[in-house]
Amino acid sequence: MISPGTFPTRLKLSEIHPLFKKDGKMKMSNYRPISLLTFFSKNFKYIIYRRLYHHINWNHILVHEQFGSRNNSSTEITSHKLINGLLSSLNNKLRVGGIFCDSQKAFDCIEYDILSSEMEFYGISGKGNKLIQSYLNNRYQRALFQK
Repeated sequence: MISPGTFPTRLKLSEIHPLFKKDGKMKMSNYRPISLLTFFSKNFKYIIYRRLYHHINWNHILVHEQFGSRNNSSTEITSHKLINGLLSSLNNKLRVGGIFCDSQKAFDCIEYDILSSEMEFYGISGKGNKLIQSYLNNRYQRALFQK
């Protein structure tokens, strides 16, 4: 599997369990999909994550302002840095402005061709890139609803 850079098709199945969040139970947007992977797929995903994370840190690819999916980082730290920066600027009588974007569905529209070329740019190439692309493409899922 790893040698040719292809992920087995039979292991690309995930079961989706909708988890109720809030408000009315009849509205689909009030559910968060929980994707359950096979044991092998979940472990594979973790191994790839650890290797990518090491590569990204070793090569200083992410800027310090990137808070998502990083060790020793949280929404509290992000909020603290933002508020501290705003208050410091206001205390120094500087103008403060902000643009806020809702990126709730940002990961639903990632183009895998662009992702592949970005991985190449940052040194993730060859069979490693091909294996990740194989893992991401042509996945299938089934939703399980319980009463």
